[in-house]
Amino acid sequence: MFRSKLRLYTIFVVVGALLAGVSPYAARAQSGDALAHAEHTCLDQGIGPNSVTFDACTERAASAYDEGEPGLAADEAHRVAEAQQACMSYDLDPQTLGYHQCVAQQADRAPSTTIRALRY
Repeated sequence: MFRSKLRLYTIFVVVGALLAGVSPYAARAQSGDALAHAEHTCLDQGIGPNSVTFDACTERAASAYDEGEPGLAADEAHRVAEAQQACMSYDLDPQTLGYHQCVAQQADRAPSTTIRALRY
C-alpha cells in the first residue's frame, strides 16, 4: 500500500514538473502569420535579420499581431529600432551581454510621447 502511494505521488510530481516547465513556452507561442508580418515590419524599420535585435523585434511585434494590434506591432518595431540606435551610439559590441541588456532596457522604456501625454 505504501509503495503504490509513493509511486502515485512520484508520478504526480513528475507530471507537474513537466507541465510547469512547458507552460512558459506555450504562453509565448506565436502564429506563423504573425511572425511573418513581424519579420516584415522589423525589416521595414531597418533591423537586419540574424541578430539579437531582430529576434527581440520580431518577438514583440508578433505578440502585437497575435493580439490583433498591427499599430502596436509597428510601434514596438520602431521602439526596438530606436533602442538599437541608442545602444550602438554607446559603442557597445552587439555580440556582448551588455548590448543585449541595453537593447532590452531601451526598448522597455516608455516612448517620450506617452510620458508627455501623462504629464498633462
